[in-house]
Amino acid sequence: MNTLELKQKIIDKLKSVDDVDLLKQIMNLLQPLDPNEIKHLNENELEMAKEIEEDIKFGSDVSHKQLDKEDSEWITEL
Repeated sequence: MNTLELKQKIIDKLKSVDDVDLLKQIMNLLQPLDPNEIKHLNENELEMAKEIEEDIKFGSDVSHKQLDKEDSEWITEL
């Protein structure tokens, strides 16, 4: 499948989408990142950020190495 065919398939799929939230997310993915733009987090992202902040504050953060290990274990369970 070439680029033009792929673009056409994506456009065809988008025409059938009625979910406004999904369309907004797709639009966000397609917009170029502007380093000066202020990013507004959704409710889930804000909650995750608060949890991470608390983990760091109380020293209960997990190392990158540990996360990689847990990810590989979780994936093999699927």
